[in-house]
Amino acid sequence: MKISTVFILLLFICNCLGSNSRPKSVPIEAKYNRKLNLYILQKDGFEYSWYENGNLIAKTQLNEYGMYNGLAERYDYNSGLLITKGAYTLSEKSGQWVWKYSDGKPYYEMNFSPGVRKRKFWYPTLEWGNENGQYVRYFPNGRVSEKGSYDGGNRSGDWVKYYPDTKIESKGTYFEDYKVGDWFYYYPDGRKEAIEVYSPKGDLLQRITYYPNGSVWCETKSTLEPKCF
Repeated sequence: MKISTVFILLLFICNCLGSNSRPKSVPIEAKYNRKLNLYILQKDGFEYSWYENGNLIAKTQLNEYGMYNGLAERYDYNSGLLITKGAYTLSEKSGQWVWKYSDGKPYYEMNFSPGVRKRKFWYPTLEWGNENGQYVRYFPNGRVSEKGSYDGGNRSGDWVKYYPDTKIESKGTYFEDYKVGDWFYYYPDGRKEAIEVYSPKGDLLQRITYYPNGSVWCETKSTLEPKCF
């Protein structure tokens, strides 16, 4: 009875190992990273990564010291379509980066400047914080969802957010990542929903909300209790 149990257990283990065997499309030199669940290989000036299904996930150019430097591409898990493209300079994102939905339609575009870093943002092992220049984000239908700009990792200048039908959802100005001046918010039908007023330092001074019929709903000032009607 014990021998049978051991035999069944060994058979189960062998089957499990067999089901997790290296895909044929992954080179034998690639090493499996258990933390990332990826096969990784550095060869001929590039780092390659493969999913466990054998599809290539990423291709990134390296310098002689093994740092990301140059072309960077990322691919969709199932289709293999290119969904991210950009470049690195000494392991920092550089220039324009473009992300796409899994069907190949644009998702968002962002610019980066190496050496300029405001903060760190972890996203599948990549750090953000040196965003610089124009930023555009898209809905799956290809229409613009949000647009603005960055300066040294901070949101800066005029920003606009849209509904899927292209009507404006909100608009206003940032300075060093803080909302400043007047901000406007709208219902999906285009009618005014709220107005916010910020100080040059980003403090909220006043907020007025509106009913869909245009009459004032509530008014809030920084030094007073809210008044609702």
